[in-house]
Amino acid sequence: MPKLAMRRDYMQRWAQVAKMRIHEKPWRLFLIALFCFSFLAASCVLIAGKGSYTVTVTAWDRVVRLDTSARTVGDALEEANVVLGPNDYCSPGPEAPLTQGLDIKVIRASLAFVSDGGKVSAIETAKNTVGDLLSQAGISLGADDAVIPSREQPVPDDGRVRVVRVTYADIVEEEEIPYTIERRNDSSLEAGLVRVLRNGTEGLAKVTFNVRYEDGVEVSRQQVSRDLVKDPSPQVLLVGTLQEVTRGSDNIRFERAIEAVATAYCPCTKCCGPYANGYTHTGILAERGVIAVDPRVIPLGSRVYVDGYGFAVAADTGSAIKGNRVDVCFSTHEEALRWGRKQVKVYVIE
Repeated sequence: MPKLAMRRDYMQRWAQVAKMRIHEKPWRLFLIALFCFSFLAASCVLIAGKGSYTVTVTAWDRVVRLDTSARTVGDALEEANVVLGPNDYCSPGPEAPLTQGLDIKVIRASLAFVSDGGKVSAIETAKNTVGDLLSQAGISLGADDAVIPSREQPVPDDGRVRVVRVTYADIVEEEEIPYTIERRNDSSLEAGLVRVLRNGTEGLAKVTFNVRYEDGVEVSRQQVSRDLVKDPSPQVLLVGTLQEVTRGSDNIRFERAIEAVATAYCPCTKCCGPYANGYTHTGILAERGVIAVDPRVIPLGSRVYVDGYGFAVAADTGSAIKGNRVDVCFSTHEEALRWGRKQVKVYVIE
């Protein structure tokens, strides 16, 4: 018997047996039908569900509502023509599976400028807070370091963040201690005069400071300790109290004495210039018994006694007469030349 005929005969016999078995047990046919229906339904659900996601993509200034059959966030972004940069922020992440109604947010990275200890670095970032930005940049803070704005603050609009490196160090400095001044009355010295009996000397101390540095620049210091190395020695001054002196037959009572340099002049044009008119600054006649003074030292109108010259009145001034200087007046140019320049005591009487 040919093989084809044998196969046909086998199939006919199998069909007859199956028909007999189905008639004998009809519930088998029901199970077969139920299985086929379930398989077809599941297939339809899978096929139908594959393209049924509706998602919203918000990327910088764009909002896209997308019906997609994509399986992941990254695939949906590709359909929306949104290309992620290496530092862009995406939530959920590109590998996350899509779900119905999912909101996908993309934040484009921008440049931030971080000054760390004075060195500025440009960093492309999409981080929200200063702390996250520093973490991205690999910048860690020491216990005393500061950051402006603080870590919890959002990255400022201009992207500028400053990290201040704070360090402390103890330094030792030598410090001079000023001497004090001790005044002693001396009845043998004219009132107004002072003599140094003993010079003072500064003391010395070593002071330890704890210094705070910000980015290497000192901003504050606190004294930690102070060690005395040398005590200061006071300066001792003798202060005159004598208010009466004798010159010849005259006993002169005075308020104060001044040690001054005394020069001389006369009313002539050689001494007083081409516009000399023979009168003083106060309008009285320039003659012997008149002296020129610095009004800040001896007030105009004061009666004085000048050693070697005699009694006089302070009634004139001069451009060169400053401080403890006086210019005594003579009637003639020859007398003024003979006087020359002398160190004298001037007694201010009143």
